[in-house]
Amino acid sequence: MNDSKLNFIQLFQNFVRNNFRRIIIFIGSLILLLIFIQIYSYYNDRNLKKTSIKFFSILDNEDKLITDMKDLSNDKNIYSILSQLKLIQVNNKNKNYDLSNEIYKQLIKSKYLNSIYLSAIATNASYTLINASYIENTSRYLNDISMYISLINDELESYQSIKKELEYLNIITEIDINNLDYKNNNSALELYDTISNSSLISSSIKERVKKIHEFQVYK
Repeated sequence: MNDSKLNFIQLFQNFVRNNFRRIIIFIGSLILLLIFIQIYSYYNDRNLKKTSIKFFSILDNEDKLITDMKDLSNDKNIYSILSQLKLIQVNNKNKNYDLSNEIYKQLIKSKYLNSIYLSAIATNASYTLINASYIENTSRYLNDISMYISLINDELESYQSIKKELEYLNIITEIDINNLDYKNNNSALELYDTISNSSLISSSIKERVKKIHEFQVYK
């Protein structure tokens, strides 16, 4: 792998890592909101109370965390979602991205997720697997990344810019992993023009996409 590609991979990983901070904060808020909604709605449900006690006790026991969270994730309530999110966090930390991907796929099928939560999780999955593609130098996640991106709701204003950025990053990932020519890739160039000329895309995302575009053109 040449120096320019190594530099770009490092740049890209730093970029994804910076975005993870924003996503993790969002997911953290999501978790707290989900806990509040479920506890408020089912505060007198004994079984759910028992599950909540189990969930929070597991968090304090790192030695049994993965095993117990897997068991808890099979329950049909809000804590199964929280357990799956925690398992994803653990697997991502340990770079077990195949396992994370399978949990993401289970999670997006949950009936407890509305459009906002589904978009948040699909966004997190997309960034995770783009990063994993570079770390593992593999193209096997690309189809799943496209699937997750498609689940991000176009009608949610806060996600319009993010979705376009992810679409562009997914193309860039495919180009880099497969050593393709960016300058002759119509999909990448057309999407870059769309993002650059759109009034709906945030200026910060336009700037990030511009930097990647310039790197690809002049590397």
